[in-house]
Amino acid sequence: MPDEINPMADMGLIHDKQTILEPQGFLTDCDTVRDLCERFIPQGGKFYDLIDRYGIVTSYVLNRDDQGRGADTVRMVAPFLKAFGATDYDVMRFYQEHLTTAGSAKETIKYFIDVMPTFMDSSMYEHATDALCDKLEIPRGMASSTSLDLSDDACGMTRQECWDLRTMAKEIVELKMPRDKYELDVPLELSSAETRMISALDDIFLNRLSGTAAADMISNTVSVGANEKAYALLDIRKSTQVDLDGTIYVGGDIIDYQVMDLVKDGNGLSLSFNGSEFAVHGANVAVLSKDCTVVAVLAAEFYSTGIQGVFDLVDNWNRDYLKNADCPDRNLMDRMLALNPRKLPEVYRITRGNVGDVAAKSNAFRKRWMYRKKN
Repeated sequence: MPDEINPMADMGLIHDKQTILEPQGFLTDCDTVRDLCERFIPQGGKFYDLIDRYGIVTSYVLNRDDQGRGADTVRMVAPFLKAFGATDYDVMRFYQEHLTTAGSAKETIKYFIDVMPTFMDSSMYEHATDALCDKLEIPRGMASSTSLDLSDDACGMTRQECWDLRTMAKEIVELKMPRDKYELDVPLELSSAETRMISALDDIFLNRLSGTAAADMISNTVSVGANEKAYALLDIRKSTQVDLDGTIYVGGDIIDYQVMDLVKDGNGLSLSFNGSEFAVHGANVAVLSKDCTVVAVLAAEFYSTGIQGVFDLVDNWNRDYLKNADCPDRNLMDRMLALNPRKLPEVYRITRGNVGDVAAKSNAFRKRWMYRKKN
């Protein structure tokens, strides 16, 4: 119903702003699937990193149409988790006991929920999403996630297939991790190390697993990837009737690039929080911080004054200005300043001139923050 004949709009009873966010790397300070691989698979961190690298290079560098635009990692590791004995109960308990949240995560998400329609669209397994919602005390219905069913009936893998998968996992971790850097969607010649890695994983996933229960499990795992995030944005927009210029998207993973770029082009707030290089390229604002409160501060400004107000705030990001600024939520601003007494969170307005430097700095911060050893 157009606003001019919508009585709810005339009375100011509908929202014109909304938030969609990827909680992993924002509300959580860890890579939940990588942590799960480390728990159940020998050298699971390297195992995950190699498959993640394979998915990224085949999707974004080789532009294979049959890849899920970076979503395949969570699907491809699933049968290996099963082969090494992981059950749904084990995974649920693991996340209940070990999933960690970022500073002020609970306060930040509750601020969003109180102010505007808020949605979580995550690549995390549903077990991790369940645990996160419990820890943050928020409704599970506001979050989508990747499905994972590790029951024997769903997987249907024989003992021999499990043994074969464990053998393949050992072969994978013996591969060398390539270190080449690539630009988004720019075809080029791969290094010899990259070619060997891709050939080895192609042989496993396209040949040796073909026709097996593991291949069926990969196909049946419904993941949230770049394409799914873009479709979800359009579905949410249709449901809420909030346009892109009233949308906040908070992300940080490579699979957030596509949806972040859409929000940026629509003059919404596309915010990279401790983002990967690709995420920063899709953003108009980038934040480097160990605490989430700064995002609530920027969201309050966007809710009140729109994207230009956020740009004006970011362009004057210093303690003296922030202490005296006429901001929409003074208590929230003061809380952010108090939580950062020595150094403010790093906040950047992304331009063509600085995107490369900010992306490199943000990516390095992300690695230190999300992949540090935790006690």
